Amino acid sequence: MAESEHEMIARLLAPLSRWLPGAFALTDDAAALRPPEGCEFVVTMDTLIDGVHFRFDGTPPSAAMAARKALAVNVSDLAAKGAEPFAYLLSLALPAGHGDWLDGFVSGLAAAQDDFGLKLAGGDTVRTNGAFAITITAFGIVPNGRMIRRSSARPGDILIVSGTIGDAFAGLALDRGDSQTSDWSGQLDDSGRKSLLARNRTPTPRVQLIPALRQFATASLDVSDGLAIDASRLAAASGVGIEIDASSVPLSAACDTLRTAGKLRLEQLMTGGDDYEVLATLAPESEAGFRQAAAQAGVRVTRIGRTVMGAGLAVRDSADKLMELDRLGWDHLS
Repeated sequence: MAESEHEMIARLLAPLSRWLPGAFALTDDAAALRPPEGCEFVVTMDTLIDGVHFRFDGTPPSAAMAARKALAVNVSDLAAKGAEPFAYLLSLALPAGHGDWLDGFVSGLAAAQDDFGLKLAGGDTVRTNGAFAITITAFGIVPNGRMIRRSSARPGDILIVSGTIGDAFAGLALDRGDSQTSDWSGQLDDSGRKSLLARNRTPTPRVQLIPALRQFATASLDVSDGLAIDASRLAAASGVGIEIDASSVPLSAACDTLRTAGKLRLEQLMTGGDDYEVLATLAPESEAGFRQAAAQAGVRVTRIGRTVMGAGLAVRDSADKLMELDRLGWDHLS
């Protein structure tokens, strides 16, 4: 006999709410959440759909990866806002005949929430005739009035990005078996291939940077739709111009090898999206302190540009020539 929704929630999802006051072990119609004294909630939401944001083949391992990515992309937003992960709501649109892969999904979710430091507070499940879809609303905590907005950069700030850019774009191309990847084997060893696939399938939000961002960042956002487009959004929100030195954009060894071999262009890596790195502005005098804090947190950070008086985004190559980008990044409605 098929498991009912109530039975599934009690068996699989309720344990994910353990030790969260106000979640009531998912036995009520709503949760009652309260931030610590002197703090407020930062709230974000993302929807991920099979075939668009992740690849699901009906097996428990692929379900676990989808769960981890869904939680990670939300936590990435919180981290860039300087918000400590606290709790989340989960909505699932389940295709018919989900079988034992749902156990794999919850296993992936459990591991991810332990890694990122938050608990399940509630949600909803529905049946769909369409694609498997996951919606998560995540709650983070910041001291009152201390959320780091994208609108507070100032002319003369420096521009910093965490990690490396473009890996997820290359990993997605590999995952889909795009024609351009057919001759990458000569440049990529097994380790490089696996690292690119992992960056696309299971991104890692930069929660370790939260204290440094709170202390030093003037503005911040996470790089989800592409470095170029997200930098342009930060510029527009702050009313400044942003100049990026393309030769300073950090690349992994795998992506740099592909770029050097002419298999990928730097413009593709800067506009591909799904990086889930942090893009932040700092006052110049804060750079040393931020770098030290990031190093202590084990996160690579790179200075890639600056903010200036004016508007818009300018990307310059190693010869200081303005680069013309065919596109800035991912647009969900285009």
